[in-house]
Amino acid sequence: MPAAIRSVPRFAAALFSLLFFVQCAGFFSGAGKALVSDADEAKLGAEFNKTLTTNDTARQEMPVFVPKNQAQTDLQNYIVGLAQEIVAALPANEKPNYNFTYTLIDKDVENAFAVPGGYVYIYTGILKKMTDEAELVGVLGHEITHVSHHHYRKQLAKNAALGLALQTALIASNAGQGSQLAAGAAFQLAGMKFTRTDESDADKGGTLILGRMSRNPLGIAKYFTRAKSQGVPEWLSDHPGNSNRVKAVTKVVNGDPALMALAADSSRTNFRDRYQQHIGAL
Repeated sequence: MPAAIRSVPRFAAALFSLLFFVQCAGFFSGAGKALVSDADEAKLGAEFNKTLTTNDTARQEMPVFVPKNQAQTDLQNYIVGLAQEIVAALPANEKPNYNFTYTLIDKDVENAFAVPGGYVYIYTGILKKMTDEAELVGVLGHEITHVSHHHYRKQLAKNAALGLALQTALIASNAGQGSQLAAGAAFQLAGMKFTRTDESDADKGGTLILGRMSRNPLGIAKYFTRAKSQGVPEWLSDHPGNSNRVKAVTKVVNGDPALMALAADSSRTNFRDRYQQHIGAL
């Protein structure tokens, strides 16, 4: 979880403290969509994204990447282009009713994350640690799956205090007030830990996306394995059971002949040379 997510929502702390005592068990036990719609997700994500450029703490913790030359512009276009391909590869019934936005964060931190509303963030630090395009597509596919499968909604259904806080913030924002509350709610939501089931689902989603894009479907497993040997990076610090997740991804691949063929042809499907050419701009 980025440091900005831990520090920026202080302006909403009072709201969450006041609502924390509301333990209405079962009140939010229905479908998450009844609590937060696609339109609400888009609003929360937009407020979160706006905070990155207007809040001093967020700007320091998560500086937006600004290309300094043509090579860096090409790199940014390449990363955004891959992210757009990932969303295009989602099944039609999984695409939310909003557009996705992609932002590079210029910080040497091994991290990537997404928030409701389709806002995806990639740190330059994690780009430097990856070896090929299949790894990047796998990690971004994982994060985009969290959004497209609405895992945040599921978390809200289990967290009554946060659910009520979000509804309060959204109502205030819809009335033309409380923009900071909505941004704070989005930061709080972005910092929530997913369940093992959600993480496994995101791993599988990223793996299937790799297959649809004709990349090595073991890309995310490759990154897991290598990152673990180098010490746990921030992107994996809140993620459970690396070794078990590698086994689960491998099982998905081994259960599909088409995915197995792509994995066997890794010299072609990793897209290592193209990735290394672009990443040299950093």
